[in-house]
Amino acid sequence: MKDKKVVALIPARMQSSRFPGKPLKAILDLPLVEHTRRRALLSEVIDDVVVATCDQEIVEMVEGYGGKAVMTADTHERCTDRVEEASYHMECDIIVIVQGDEPLFFPDMLDRLVQPMLEDNKLYCANILSPISDKIDMDNIDVVKAVLNLQGNVMYFSRSPIPHFRVQGDCPLYRQTGISAFTSSFLRRFSRLQPTPLESIESIDFLRILEHGYPVRGIVYDQLTVGVDRPDDVAKVEAILKNDPMQQNCYQKILNF
Repeated sequence: MKDKKVVALIPARMQSSRFPGKPLKAILDLPLVEHTRRRALLSEVIDDVVVATCDQEIVEMVEGYGGKAVMTADTHERCTDRVEEASYHMECDIIVIVQGDEPLFFPDMLDRLVQPMLEDNKLYCANILSPISDKIDMDNIDVVKAVLNLQGNVMYFSRSPIPHFRVQGDCPLYRQTGISAFTSSFLRRFSRLQPTPLESIESIDFLRILEHGYPVRGIVYDQLTVGVDRPDDVAKVEAILKNDPMQQNCYQKILNF
């Protein structure tokens, strides 16, 4: 029996630099962030799901569908800071951060992410990674790449292609997803850490953790995730929902809420 309370927090805001108004953009029959919220509810390990936002229209949409949302300050530059503020509104041991623009993740991904943290009290931060098989993704700066050490911890995140294949060999390639987990105490510690140079120039929150010397466990999930970063990603996601049998099945489940 699980003795730790696990809450999924979904950060969302209207003023995305690459796609303003993104959380409320319709993906087939539901707003984007509602896809994400409902999928999180299907996870067996999640006890509650809450959207964290600084926009009243997002709160109204979520509550209109029967969900939970909390208002946060509109000054946060990092999603982790928004989630950290929202976490003070609830009692929980583990916080799962699911980016609001991840409408295609499978709910068991959250189970896979959290299970090691339930079993190991010394593990306080983990991030889902998925394999990269397309060179276009390796060259895409919107895709954050990751490399792991032999213990399964992340060595580095970058928007540049890593590793560089000076010599061809069998080396797995991973992308960071927008799905991660923190113990509540470490999330608050992380939020108090000073911002770091690599975090700033790469614009990757998790580099602050690595630069301060804390480990991040990489949990590899073989299913490719497709986030919505820009307007033209909407058509890609809708095509996958229509044509992929596993995605169709998950989509039908969330429609029945």
